[in-house]
Amino acid sequence: MANRLKEYGNQVLNDFIQYRPNSSSIKPVHVANGLFRLVSGESYTVDALNEWIIRWKQGKEVNPASEIRDRYHDAFDENGFDDDEINTLRFYLNIIFNADNAAFPSANNTVLTISSKTQVRGSVALEAGLHSFLFRLLTTKVNGQSSPCLELIKEFLENENDDLSRIAAPLTKFARKKAHDQAAESDVHVLSGVELRLRASFDKLALNEMSSGNKLLTLERIILFGCFAIINHLSSKVLDLSSEFSIDDRVPILIDADGELDSVKYASEETLVVAKLLIEQLFEKGLEEILSLENYDTFTHEEILIRINDLRLEESSRRTSNREEEEEKRKSYRALYLGYYEQLRDPFQAFIKASRFKLFADEYDTDPSSFISTFGGRIALLAPRAQGGKRKRYSPDPLIMEILLLTILEPGRRGLTLSQLGQELWDRYGIIFGANPEADFEKLTNWKVTQNTPGDLAGDLAKNAEKIADTLISMGYGKRYADGVTFISLRG
Repeated sequence: MANRLKEYGNQVLNDFIQYRPNSSSIKPVHVANGLFRLVSGESYTVDALNEWIIRWKQGKEVNPASEIRDRYHDAFDENGFDDDEINTLRFYLNIIFNADNAAFPSANNTVLTISSKTQVRGSVALEAGLHSFLFRLLTTKVNGQSSPCLELIKEFLENENDDLSRIAAPLTKFARKKAHDQAAESDVHVLSGVELRLRASFDKLALNEMSSGNKLLTLERIILFGCFAIINHLSSKVLDLSSEFSIDDRVPILIDADGELDSVKYASEETLVVAKLLIEQLFEKGLEEILSLENYDTFTHEEILIRINDLRLEESSRRTSNREEEEEKRKSYRALYLGYYEQLRDPFQAFIKASRFKLFADEYDTDPSSFISTFGGRIALLAPRAQGGKRKRYSPDPLIMEILLLTILEPGRRGLTLSQLGQELWDRYGIIFGANPEADFEKLTNWKVTQNTPGDLAGDLAKNAEKIADTLISMGYGKRYADGVTFISLRG
C-alpha cells in the first residue's frame, strides 16, 4: 500500500477545514496579503521596498547605502542623502513595513505591511489557504448579497492618500504589476453554523467601518477579525459536523480581564485546552469520513495491524530512504494504535486516533491544535503573547475587544446591557466573561472546565465582568448608571 498518511491529513484540511493551519510561522500579514490579492485581483513585486528594509544577513551587510543610492537614485530628490541618512531612513522603514517580521533578504517569501494594493505581492507558502477560506466567507451570497467587506477593502486598497502609502510611494513606483484571476463568487456553497455567524460579523464590521474614515485602522480591524475568525472556526467547526452536539452548543472562550483572579485565569486556560481538543475531534471526524470510503471501518483488529505494516512511512519514496528510520516510525505507529485499541476496543476508532496523533507529531511543524496558541498570541487574543512553555489563556488586547464590539453593536442605538452583551458574545462566538455569572458558570461546568478550578469561580466571574466593563467604559464604549446597570454602545 502506498504511503497515504499525509495525503489523508491534507484531505481533512482541504475538505473539512478548508485551509492548512499547520505552521508556527504564519502571521497576520500573510492572511492580509492573500486576502487583499484575491479582492483586488492584482499583485506587485516588493523588491525595491524589501532591499531598503533588509540591510543585514547573518550579521553581514548585504545592501549597503552606496548600492542603495546607485540602484534607486530616481527615488531621491535633487538634494540627495548621505549614507547615515539613508541608513536612518531604512531603519524607520523597517519598523513601519516589517511590523510582522515577515521580510527576508530574498524577496521571494517576503510579505510587508500593506497599506495599498502596491504592497500586495504574489502568493507565498505561509498563506496556507487561510485567505481563500476568508474570501469564500465574504463572496458566498447571503440573502443574495456578497459581504460589504469586499467593496470596502477594494476601495481602500485603491486609495493611496494615507501616510504609509505616501511614504512607500517613491519605492513602490519601481514595482511591477501582475494581474490575478479573482476566485469566482460562490453561489453554490451555503453558509451555515459557525461560518454563517462569522459572515454576519464581517458584514456588521464592514457597515460600522464605512463611516469611520480611517482607512489603515479599518484594514487592520478586518484582518485581525479575519484571524480571530479562523481560530473560532477551527475550534468550532466540529460542532456543525458531529451529531454529539446541538445547534445551540458553543465552544467556550473565557476572557480573563487581567490575570489577577486565579480561578478565572485557570478556567480561561482550560477553555483553550477544550478548543484544542475540539480541533483534534474535528481532525478525527475528517479522517473517519475519508477512511470510511476505503472501508477501514469494516476492518478487524488484525487487518488494521496489517495495514499499518504495509504503510510506507519514510519521508521520501526514493530507494535511498532510511529503512531503519521507517521501521522505527512503524513501531511507534503500531504502539499508538495498540494503546488506543486497549482503551477503546474499537479498531477503527483506535486507528483514527493513532493516525491523527502520528500526523500531528510527525508531518506538521505545528499541529492544527497548537497553531491557535502561536497565531492567537500574534493577534493579541491570548496571553502571554510570546511563545514559550507558559500556559496561555484568552486575554485579548483592547483592540480585539473593540473589534468584537464592532461586529455586534450598531451605531446610533442605546446599546446593550452587560448581560445582553454577554449573551450576544456567547451566541456569536462562545465568548464568556462573567456577564451572566450563574449561566456562565453552568456553561463552563457543562464543558467540565470547573472541576479543578481553584477558589470561588462563580463569584470571581462577576468580578471579572466588572473589570471588563471598566475597560470598555475607559475606551468610551460603555456607561455605568447610578442604579449600577452598565450599557455598552458604540461611540457617537
